[in-house]
Amino acid sequence: MKPDEAFSDLIGRIYDCALDTSLWPTALGEITEALGGVMADLVVSHPLERTQKFTILYNWPKDQIALAQANAPINPGLSLGLTAPLCKVFCSSRDLDIEAFHRSRYWQNCFAGRGLYDYVVTPITRTVTSFSTWGVVGSEAKGPYTDEEIELARLLSPHIKRAVEISGVIGQQRVEAGTLRAALEALATPALIIEPNGAILFCNQAADRELASRQVLREHKGRLRAVTQDAMKLLAGLSLPDASRNTKGHDAFLTDATGRTLHATWAELEQAGEEIGSPMLLLLREPEAALTTPLLSAASLYKLTTAEIQVLGQVLHGHALTDTAEILGLARSTVKTHLDAIYRKTQTNRQSELVARIMSLASPLRQ
Repeated sequence: MKPDEAFSDLIGRIYDCALDTSLWPTALGEITEALGGVMADLVVSHPLERTQKFTILYNWPKDQIALAQANAPINPGLSLGLTAPLCKVFCSSRDLDIEAFHRSRYWQNCFAGRGLYDYVVTPITRTVTSFSTWGVVGSEAKGPYTDEEIELARLLSPHIKRAVEISGVIGQQRVEAGTLRAALEALATPALIIEPNGAILFCNQAADRELASRQVLREHKGRLRAVTQDAMKLLAGLSLPDASRNTKGHDAFLTDATGRTLHATWAELEQAGEEIGSPMLLLLREPEAALTTPLLSAASLYKLTTAEIQVLGQVLHGHALTDTAEILGLARSTVKTHLDAIYRKTQTNRQSELVARIMSLASPLRQ
């Protein structure tokens, strides 16, 4: 699939999922087919609890779901999800030692013997307690993902991210045209339905209060008007013709004169129905604090490699050298090489000293 009409149609169906979460399995099926995979997922991980919840699935066998959730504490990818930039596509055959990954205890327990091979996974959201990813598993018969397929995953990720965020704000409830206004009215966050020319079709009470403050946006003669430069750029983008906009959703950060920041997310409502036509949904919310764990801080501060992040992740969970090697599917000598490199970068000499140093790094999770 290329960024043409078929790609645009797929993006539209992804945004449909923002308003009707029951459409996600079908959309994941289309994404899986486009990438040449066999099954797909949207997963929410809770690093402090070392658990994962498979919120949306396509073509996953029930017994495999149970195995993956039970083995979440030894998932080698969990540490990467904590440290990777949002919308950064990870591919097992490219970013990991694929043979070691297939020897890992996690893969052996959950995927071995099922004709599976490669895994594309992308982190899309982080909060102070969790992060979420979407991924597609490929078959052994297909082999590694291609450059074109990885590029498609990269292009899809920002749209999946926005659709997930919007559906989360709406409360993961199924929203139909006749109930859309009621669902938005119940939100504590400002929500508006507007036309590209700024005409306001709907404002919930939170949005009325935000516009009345005239800090970022305001209402004038039934139209949305900008107060700040950030807001002017946002409205200018919304006013572009569909063909010029080249996207069906967008994220922006709007800062007022006091330094307060709002995270603005909009999406076209193509499937909303005749009640409101095909305008845009605009949501304004306070940005959540980023998930900053000691592992994430260490990966950035000491410029750790992917393999070093995986080893350090297991060390922080109390695993000894031999156990870490088995969990990651690596030779003990390889794990020791990575651990020695971590010691050099962190200027530590013993595992206890290393753990103390890493855990001393500031983290909102411990506030």
